[in-house]
Amino acid sequence: MGGRFQDKVVLVTAGGAGIGAATAEAFAREGAKVMCSDINEERGAAVLKKLRDLGADVRFRHADVTREQDMADLVKATVDELGGLDIAANVVGDAHPDAAGPEFHKQSLEGWEWTIALTLRSVFLSMKHEIAYMIEHGGGSICNVTSLAGFLYVPQGGMAYGAGKAGVIRATKFAAMTYADRGVRVNCIAPGITITASYDRMTPEDGQRLVDEMMVFPAIKRVLTPAEQAAGIVWLCSEEASMITGHVLPIDGGWTARGQ
Repeated sequence: MGGRFQDKVVLVTAGGAGIGAATAEAFAREGAKVMCSDINEERGAAVLKKLRDLGADVRFRHADVTREQDMADLVKATVDELGGLDIAANVVGDAHPDAAGPEFHKQSLEGWEWTIALTLRSVFLSMKHEIAYMIEHGGGSICNVTSLAGFLYVPQGGMAYGAGKAGVIRATKFAAMTYADRGVRVNCIAPGITITASYDRMTPEDGQRLVDEMMVFPAIKRVLTPAEQAAGIVWLCSEEASMITGHVLPIDGGWTARGQ
């Protein structure tokens, strides 16, 4: 396989499904060597098989990226098995069922803490260990995944999810400013309505109801695909975006055109 990322090494978290799986595939199709991680080994194995069937040089490693040792081990395994780390896509993020919806006075502390850990702690730990390697080995590029809920009122996701994703935006900008002079670019995408693994917990009826509630906001009235989100990640990490850092790219069908 050849392309823009020939022989580059890419780490993708939450690579077993949704935007993460689409991102792993997009980089692989462009010639990258890919380390795909996920907490769900069955899903990860399926992605691994699919990409190897395409001829890609890809590995899978189980990791809970809310645990520091898992993240440290994941970066080390990427370097040891694939020969370095040039690019990272930190895709992890979800809301606990007990932290979703607008009425947070009814929600549990456990739901809040679980959601903040998955949305924000995971990005801190991911960038901490990715950047530690990159600044000693010529730099690199990182793309985090935030959400429109990080800067808009999206009641369906809940306060914990919105707060965590707002934190991802600030962490992205902070890292971009801190490490620019050491060759590391850091950006993030903000997906609009995209069907991902989080919808798997819902019945088809509840999932459709949620989409219908939110579909009033975008200008383009259709659901986005994980591949469309992955395309944004790939571009931000490419040389074509070499002067872009600290940027939040909404891929949202025009939702944010309404104003922030």
